[in-house]
Amino acid sequence: MAYWHERLSARIGLRLAGLALLASVWPEDALLRTLVSANPAGEASPSQVLLAALLFMTASAGMALAVMGAGLWAPVTVSDRWAATVPLPVRRDPSVRVAA
Repeated sequence: MAYWHERLSARIGLRLAGLALLASVWPEDALLRTLVSANPAGEASPSQVLLAALLFMTASAGMALAVMGAGLWAPVTVSDRWAATVPLPVRRDPSVRVAA
């Protein structure tokens, strides 16, 4: 069975979605620049901080999708060193009682 991200339509769609996210960065940047230039010497307002965070997330996701595309969902193998085959021992505090 093929993974959903291996289909041609999904690979093209993910890259187009990345380009769309990158295109949406431009109006977000213009709005943020307008808000900041209205009060350049003052502290950043919560709306400016949230818009800057949204701008960062949009640009990051857009670049990841545009560059990597469906490769973001490709399965990877984990080294034996990091594979959790044996559960790690857990130290329990004797003073803490667990309800039965």
